[in-house]
Order: sequence, then C-alpha cells, then structure tokens
Amino acid sequence: MKVILSRKGFDSSAGGYPSPHFVDSGRLISFPIPDDEMVDTGIRYSDLMVDQSLSYLDLMRQLGIKKYSDGTSVHLDPDINASVFKRNTEWQGIFGQSSAAQAHLLRKKIQVGDLFLFFGWFKDAVRTTSGYRYKNGTHRHIVWGYMQVGEIESIDGAGQYDVWKLSHPHYKCRDREMNTAYIAAPSLSFDSSIPGCGTFKFGNPLVLTQTGQRKRSVWQLPRYFHPSLGTRMSYHEDLYSKSGKPVWELHDGHCILQSVGRGQEFVIEGNVEVGEGLDTAAILVRFMKVSQSRPRSVHFSLDGRVH
Repeated sequence: MKVILSRKGFDSSAGGYPSPHFVDSGRLISFPIPDDEMVDTGIRYSDLMVDQSLSYLDLMRQLGIKKYSDGTSVHLDPDINASVFKRNTEWQGIFGQSSAAQAHLLRKKIQVGDLFLFFGWFKDAVRTTSGYRYKNGTHRHIVWGYMQVGEIESIDGAGQYDVWKLSHPHYKCRDREMNTAYIAAPSLSFDSSIPGCGTFKFGNPLVLTQTGQRKRSVWQLPRYFHPSLGTRMSYHEDLYSKSGKPVWELHDGHCILQSVGRGQEFVIEGNVEVGEGLDTAAILVRFMKVSQSRPRSVHFSLDGRVH
C-alpha cells in the first residue's frame, strides 16, 4: 500500500485564506477551492453545511472572508464528507485528478488499496458571541481527511457514468487532460468497520508543521521518514536543495523536512526493513493516532493495532 500526502483545500494562491480548526470541538473544516469562473458545478459555498444552521459561506463571513458570494461555484474535491451536502443514497467519496498531477500519480502506479491523506493550510478559530474568529499565530499544515482507493475510473466526454457521480466537478466538467476519478472503498482494508473515506477531528499527530515554527512548510515527521532509512517521498527525494540548503535533517527521535511550496501529490513509498519489518506506508497510517469525526472513534497507533 502506498500513501499519498495530498495538498487540498484553500491555500495562498487558490482561496487565499486558511481553513479553520475549531478549537472548541476539534473539527477541521477544509474550505474547497472556488471553481474556474467559466465552470459551474452547480454547488455553491452557501450549499455546503457546517451544521444544520451554518453554511460554509456563513462561516467564511464570520471569519472575515468577503471575496465569495452566494453565486460562487465550488470545486468540491476531494468530496469525502457525506454530511456537508444533500446526497444520492448511492454516494461514495470521490477524488478527481487530471493533467500533470494525474500524470505523476500514474507514474507512481497508484492503484486500488492505496491511501490518500489530505492536508491543507489551517488556522485556529475560536467561537465568540458574534461567531467564529481566527486566532493569530496559529498557521499550520494539518492532515484533515483520508480516502482509501476502491476503484479508479477514467473520465471522458462521451462516457456514460453512474448518476450519483455526476455532481462531482470532474464528471461535471470533463474537458480535462487525463481526467481521472479515484472512488473510495466502502471500508478500510485493514478494518472493515471504518468507512473508506472521511474527515479527522484534530489531534497533535495530524499536525505536519514543526512546533513553534513560523513557516508552515517546515514539517516535523517521525524519524523513519528520512530518506537515509529507506523511505521515499516524491518531490522530496534529495537531502539538499540545489542551493545547498538542507531539505531533510535527521534527529534522534524525529526528522525535519522543508516541504516544497508547490505540488499536490507527495507519494510515499517505504522499505520493508524500516520499522521492524513493517512497510513505511502502513506505519504512516498507524502514526496518525487520531479520532475520526464519524461514525465512531478510531485510533491508529505504532503498535500496529487499530483501537
């Protein structure tokens, strides 16, 4: 099983603001990016719901994000949270990819059973009497969701597809190079009681950014991620940059990575000798040690068990 760290949601160029981490509840609300002005997916920020009374657009306005309106079309991708929108009863999670990013996934031979971990730019948000407000100095990269691949489907303009898929932006607008859908498995292969896709509640092991680091792109990871121990992460294979600055630093209990500022899909492949014979990708899953937001609490841990 390969693991893909996939950058998704608002960032400095697409969206322009961090997504909120609700400090009071631990919820991670990843804001999907707006779609191209020439594309109408039929889904608006006002259609997506945080809860029964608060839409994504309402939340944005509380947080001071004024650039989007009732008419702004949303690129809801990955679409892995069943509760944010009214669904067809046959709905399954979908992540769409195309062009250069899909070419990269194809070169890396991503297949059924591989696991996407979606991360993005987050900032703490606290509840006040007038709604949620961002808390200064809390910018971080955080893993917010996951999807294990159950099916891979190529999408073209002439194809006939299941009705429940047609609201997804990669099925709605098919004029994309190498247009591909990754469809979630019904459940995780290593625990059939856990859905094949979903979102996480906050936990410290979900935070990629090094504690106390102002640059959110500087990550602190478990020691076994370091390339010298047999782990490979695409776009991060070199120990030093072209200018001679360290990309990786190995310490006794962890390693530090200066992650790249661009790029969407970071494919992680491991050495079976890493971590007492466990594949590094499997270790990564167990490293997360976090609670899902649904349907029950679940914890991944390094002892190889799911709690």
